[in-house]
Amino acid sequence: MKTSVLASLLLLSAAAVTPLLLTGCASEAQSKTSAAAEKPKVELIPVEVAAVFQGDITARYAGTATLEAEREAKIVSEIGGVVLSLGAEEGQVVRKGQILARLDAERQSVLLRQAETELERLKLQDARNESLFQRQLIARNSYEQNKSDLATRKAEVDMARLSLSKCAVIAPFDGVITRRWVKQGQLLKLNEVAFEMADFRELKARLRVPERASAALKPGQLVDYSADALPGETFRAEVERVSPVVDAASGTVDIVVAVDNSSGKLRPGLFSRLDVAYDNVAAAILIPKAALLSGERETSVYVVRDSKAQRVAIKLGYESGNNVQVLHGLSPGADVVVAGQSALSEGSEVQALRTTAVAETVAKR
Repeated sequence: MKTSVLASLLLLSAAAVTPLLLTGCASEAQSKTSAAAEKPKVELIPVEVAAVFQGDITARYAGTATLEAEREAKIVSEIGGVVLSLGAEEGQVVRKGQILARLDAERQSVLLRQAETELERLKLQDARNESLFQRQLIARNSYEQNKSDLATRKAEVDMARLSLSKCAVIAPFDGVITRRWVKQGQLLKLNEVAFEMADFRELKARLRVPERASAALKPGQLVDYSADALPGETFRAEVERVSPVVDAASGTVDIVVAVDNSSGKLRPGLFSRLDVAYDNVAAAILIPKAALLSGERETSVYVVRDSKAQRVAIKLGYESGNNVQVLHGLSPGADVVVAGQSALSEGSEVQALRTTAVAETVAKR
């Protein structure tokens, strides 16, 4: 009897304790869940990255210029006179020595005949004086004076003939008439411009390049040349001259590029684009230009290491296309941020993504 009562009491005690134990465990689990919910969750900043790689890079300088004719001239009249006829028009190809215009030569012809007549008289006088002088029938001073007059008249005849030849305006070299300033019947004054002409076969373009680039430029170096007016056309061009001095104000050097116009399609005055390759570096360390951060004193990039962004200062070399050369600060294989830099700061935790475009760029290297 006592034993059964004791057993009943033990059962009642166990039943009373069990709910308390269950309640305590539930409270502890609930507090742990609450603490986990209160802990702040770190947000990863999504960025696009590209790998630093090695490859060849060619340093180029691109510029624009206007084509010029190496030989061009303003043709003036060396005497005054009325224009009797024209022998060339604008756009016409002419040869050296070709008559472009004829002037009234009547006055020059009269002066030539007058000088020639006087010369013949002095020649006869000189022949008589020679005979008389040999027989000592004429004074030496009279004999020598006639000799002097004869030489003067010969020079006058030559001058008159030269003046007569100047009554024709003549092309000084092979080329194209670019401008006609005179009309038939017009009175052309001394040293007045009658025509302008240029030789289209020898065309030049002048560029100003940075002194760093000029150090590697040499005559004969090929240049990529194109003209906006002739899309799709290619022309041979090469560096002809490099100035030996640097312009102190701009830090540039003048170069002259010779452009081949054997096709005859180019003309002076055309707006031209020139691309000069002046150096090539093999196995250079390269990154996309999109990764650059420009600071006040230095250029830097964000590098992703252990899912964190670190700002690294770098020194740049040449630039070509979408890539730039890194001289110091990075090693091949490192991941640099190419998009999303504006949301980053030193130590930001990031989620690195490689887009299709970036992957393709890396795969091509």
